Amino acid sequence: MSKAFLKLPVMFFAIPFVYLSLLLDTYFHSMFGFLITLIFSFGVGFYFKACDQLFLWFLGNILSTVFSVILQNQHPEWHFFYQPFNPAFLVLLLSVLYLIPQIIGIIWATTLQVHLFK
Repeated sequence: MSKAFLKLPVMFFAIPFVYLSLLLDTYFHSMFGFLITLIFSFGVGFYFKACDQLFLWFLGNILSTVFSVILQNQHPEWHFFYQPFNPAFLVLLLSVLYLIPQIIGIIWATTLQVHLFK
């Protein structure tokens, strides 16, 4: 496989997943966005460890968090909807919490000794 194809999943991190999950929660009053994002987070951690691309995983998490923080500024109504928290703080908190399933995925890929594209 080419190196460009191995780096292709980093483009998924350009999607602000925390922002999208908060947006779905706001408009549909559903936790479905959070659940999908948690499952995706586990898979991302597993995949990047299996491809030995943990630097790109780290860079992608920062990129997704920055995009989420920038986009949440478009929704001033979130200050009232997520009342005990500032929306920017909530985005940062959720980004840190989404690291937990990613780290679990990394641990599983390490334990199972999965190596893709070698």
